[in-house]
Amino acid sequence: MYLSALELQQATQGKWHHRTPGNLRCIKTDSRHFEHGDAFLALHGPHFDGHHYAHGLDGKACAFIGDHQGVKGWSDLATPQLEVQNTQFALGDIAHAWRKKLRNTTIVAITGSYGKTTVRSMLVHVFDALGMKTTATKGNLNNLIGVPMTLLGIPDDTDIAFIECGISEIGEMQRLSEIVHPDIVIFTGITAAHSEGLGGLRGVIYEKTQLLNHLSDQGWCALGHGVGEQLRDIHHHHCMGICVGYHMLGSQLTLSYGDEQASLSLPLPAAHWGENMAFVASIALQYTQRQQRCISLTELTKSLASWQPVQGRLQSISGINGCLILDDSYNANPVTMQAALHTLAAMPSRRIAILGDMAELGDVAISAHKQLDASQCDLLILVGKNMHGLYQQQAPSASLMWFANTDDFLAWVTHDFFTAQDTILIKASRSMRFDKIVSALNTDETFSPHAMKGLSQATKAARFHAQKPGSAHAV
Repeated sequence: MYLSALELQQATQGKWHHRTPGNLRCIKTDSRHFEHGDAFLALHGPHFDGHHYAHGLDGKACAFIGDHQGVKGWSDLATPQLEVQNTQFALGDIAHAWRKKLRNTTIVAITGSYGKTTVRSMLVHVFDALGMKTTATKGNLNNLIGVPMTLLGIPDDTDIAFIECGISEIGEMQRLSEIVHPDIVIFTGITAAHSEGLGGLRGVIYEKTQLLNHLSDQGWCALGHGVGEQLRDIHHHHCMGICVGYHMLGSQLTLSYGDEQASLSLPLPAAHWGENMAFVASIALQYTQRQQRCISLTELTKSLASWQPVQGRLQSISGINGCLILDDSYNANPVTMQAALHTLAAMPSRRIAILGDMAELGDVAISAHKQLDASQCDLLILVGKNMHGLYQQQAPSASLMWFANTDDFLAWVTHDFFTAQDTILIKASRSMRFDKIVSALNTDETFSPHAMKGLSQATKAARFHAQKPGSAHAV
């Protein structure tokens, strides 16, 4: 970022106090990661107020940005201060001011109920391989704070930037659209996931499409599987679907476009990865054609062949006693949960699924859990209140278990429960903290003893049995 004090004042309709600083190169909202010469923007919420941390940065920051009440508390500080009406809104305005200066950068906004991070990581991988300078969202910085920070971190010599846009409340996507002004919008897939607070599936669809409100004049959008039918009323925009065909046999993926075919081997027999790669290849072909650049499907496939999943998104890692862990613990919704189960079903070894509650599903939460098909699992371990519905749907079996919460499972499981013959899928919404299970099974540390006294009353009340190779366990 490189903005003058006047540009910041104009973008935010703010007012400078004390003196005006020189050009600002970096804005930080976290005092813990502050470096000399950064500008500090004080965010505040129900349980914190960033204005209180400015005193510790006086003399180190080149400027402070705060609201009226916060600036009143900075009267004894000599650092230049920009007073704005609302600091979170100002952050978006500043990011938009920088976005307007990125005239040679293609801004790609990615949204959807699922697949955003995987599609984004594949796109970055492909466009890096094409020799383009890319920038992309890091981690889960895809909200009204994360998106502006991502924009502000885009160097002015970037060729293409991929920005995830996620929402949880009505009106958020409209604001993100105002900030980002995308050149390309990508819809990965839309379901009722995270519909709590958005008015169900219809509300999710409506809110997601608000991202198109500030699409650039020559912009276009790409629609993932099934999205075209859901967004059938927006065809006045230039939209494209998946134009690259695909076929999977085990882990072998074959892509086709016109008369050309090319194949690659995936890290896992994950059919949804094959679909995502066909979608990414379609986007890359459309983009390069519009840039009047010739690229073959073979070249694209070669670049996709070296792609690896992002941590926590069906990543293969080694577990205790030689078992294989499919770490899909980052998040979950019904579509991605079922896709992960299908991938597990295609594995040749003993298939174990450790599944936790899917959050933010609103009125469909109970039915969404009950409708999951886990019939191909050799052992099904369910965790959480909502997963109890799926547990009750299953016939009593030695291969079925339920725990009230994550800590109950960790208190129960023993070090020698899993073997080298096991493939273990670990998946739940982030709120279930299944990363704790991944960490526990990814080490050779000794587990707590198998005992009832550490379990909650809800878990004690449930009847479950598990068949371990060579012995039986019942609690």
